[in-house]
Amino acid sequence: MTDSQLHGGRFRAATSSFVRVVLATLSAGGTCFATGFFGPRDYLSRSEERIQASPEFYWEWEVKRLAKDFHPPETLHLTKMPDALSLEDKVGPLLNTTGEADVKDFAAALQQGELKPGDPAQATAQHQAARDFIAATDDKQSADLPEEFASEFSDYHRGAFAYRLGKEHWQDARTAWEALLKRPAAERHYRSVWAAFMLGKIAMKTGDYPAAATWMQKTRAWARDGFADSLGMAADSYGWEGRCEWKQNHPALAATLFLTQLALGDDSAVVSLKALIPDRTPVDGMLNYGPEPDDLQVWSAQQKAAAERKAQAGLKAAAADPLLRRLVTAHILAAAGNPIWYDNQEKSAARCAHWLTVIQEAKLETMQDAEYLGWIAYDIANYKAAAHWLDLAKGDTPASNWLRAKLQRRAGQLNEAAASMQRAWQALVKPSGQAGSEKETIECVDDGYEESFAFPTAASGDFALIRLARGEFVQAMDTFLKGGLWTDAAYVAERVLTADELKAYIDEYSKAFAKGAPSMAYLLGRRLVREDRYAEAAHYLPPPYDKVLEKYVQALSAGADAALPKRQRATAWLTAAWLARYDGMELMGTEVAPDGFESEGAFSSPDVAKQRQLGKYQQTSYQDSKELVVTKPMVLPPSKDELQRLAKNKLSPNVRYHYRIIAASLALKGAVLLDDNSDELADVLNTAGLWVMDRDEKLGDRIFQLLQQRCPKAKLGKAAIAKHGFVHEKGPWNMEQQTVYDALHKELGIANPQQ
Repeated sequence: MTDSQLHGGRFRAATSSFVRVVLATLSAGGTCFATGFFGPRDYLSRSEERIQASPEFYWEWEVKRLAKDFHPPETLHLTKMPDALSLEDKVGPLLNTTGEADVKDFAAALQQGELKPGDPAQATAQHQAARDFIAATDDKQSADLPEEFASEFSDYHRGAFAYRLGKEHWQDARTAWEALLKRPAAERHYRSVWAAFMLGKIAMKTGDYPAAATWMQKTRAWARDGFADSLGMAADSYGWEGRCEWKQNHPALAATLFLTQLALGDDSAVVSLKALIPDRTPVDGMLNYGPEPDDLQVWSAQQKAAAERKAQAGLKAAAADPLLRRLVTAHILAAAGNPIWYDNQEKSAARCAHWLTVIQEAKLETMQDAEYLGWIAYDIANYKAAAHWLDLAKGDTPASNWLRAKLQRRAGQLNEAAASMQRAWQALVKPSGQAGSEKETIECVDDGYEESFAFPTAASGDFALIRLARGEFVQAMDTFLKGGLWTDAAYVAERVLTADELKAYIDEYSKAFAKGAPSMAYLLGRRLVREDRYAEAAHYLPPPYDKVLEKYVQALSAGADAALPKRQRATAWLTAAWLARYDGMELMGTEVAPDGFESEGAFSSPDVAKQRQLGKYQQTSYQDSKELVVTKPMVLPPSKDELQRLAKNKLSPNVRYHYRIIAASLALKGAVLLDDNSDELADVLNTAGLWVMDRDEKLGDRIFQLLQQRCPKAKLGKAAIAKHGFVHEKGPWNMEQQTVYDALHKELGIANPQQ
């Protein structure tokens, strides 16, 4: 995975640093995929590759994990704006935020008696006028700042005005703000923090990084001493000081500051922390904090060698520092990605191996996050080294338990692997079993890649697969569900569990699967329809499809009633056929293969059942731009019990949109009762043929033969015979059924188009 993929849709983190710059500047003036994969996302169709590979680590998640060790007392103040806003469009809201803070602070100073102008109303108006003037100031301003009541606010405004005039006037800004800070403490309660922060900004912009760092420290110190910090500049100062330390080549100090910044909730630190990784590769279009990809293309051999020496020295220094060591490890894991999905694995593997060598050469006495080094070793198939690092790991962490499960599974210790994986899974997935735990853990994991899963989801997949292999079918489905792997849970529900097992599970958790919600209950309802258990199915189908089912069952019953007149029976069969064809997805469609109800039939779901019955999977790789497909046996094959269940729970007919075949079969039952050469019979047979001609060729041929035999004189029969195939024309039966169907849908409030 490249750096651009470390953050996915996380350009917010990169741009938020700009927002912080603008916020601080405006205060001086007084004022983690657009397109991607949209089909079904599942674990089981590539489970053999996933169970053997490491999970996909994410830079953002890992640095946020490290940031949890920091507990700064400050509070971050952020101006909330839609992410879609351009940087220019964000200036206005920031101006408003700073202006509002300025007005509130001035009003508070008047109310508390800390400011005592002779005419408070006039002083307020002057303050507002000065602030508005500064907000409109740029380097072309020639007018003087309006007069104000003398106070810390007017001192600050003089500095802000000079700052906005441009760098040629920054010395005047310094002078004004330093004068403010010479006031007695009681006379600078509201603007000490602001002035210190901006003095730090000027020092940083002019390259005086030690002074800048000192001013940022004073910003926090005064805020902690009780001076007003209405814009959260104390919290903001960590990132700026971190940048100062980075500029001075003090990565260890910068790491602490950036992680503190992140602990406060400032996600721009996610990107800033990348600057501390000595051997990172620049990525086009990203904030690289160093040479750009185009620069590298024109570097001389000497320049490249010098950069390499610098990177190696940086890695050795990082190995000796606990925090930097963990950051580099996290970056390597996140950038390495999963060997299933990303190319250029040779370079990635070399980076992994080199870092492990650097760590070993450091001869460290203590080691934090040793399990993460174990994952690096696992990534390059050095399982002995992975076990070594795991033995050094301290604590019962999800990462250590998960790695232990991987190694135990490889050693054939399935029961032990299940126990280890359960501990990892329970730490990652909420007990409530909500798939939202993935979003809560890291909101930008889903980058549009089919195979990209956050830790909770991937852990659920691994654990559920082990449970499947152990024959724990209900538990496996429950694990898939709680990890947000709906498609995989649906496979178990439809093809592995019996309907009664699924019904018992849903009834036990009836609140989670409330009738009417798109849920496992609805899946059960459609399955019960397929098994002709109509009375039970109605309880689980959401309204109004329980009413549609009622009409369907009535039609089936009437069609099968030999005591009824032939015409009435024919109408009943044909009504059932129409409902099966056009409401079949909602009444009896399979959630996954073959029908794909989960995507409303838009995508063909992977046939996991067929794959597991074969006990093999295909692994695709690329060499010299050529696709290589190798068939391999499953390392965790389905149990004998699962195979028996798959055979028993098979769908008939097992074709996509299978209900169209059922609809055609019902239409044929009605056709038997219609008169030869009638326009109605020709319409029924021609329509039924159109329903199945691309689903079941044999049934289509049979229907066409009937059309030839029984309707050679009917209009549609003649047209079809002349064409040697079904024609896309409608007759009287179509029109009548469409009218009745539309009326029923209108009555029931169904607005969806026909499937």
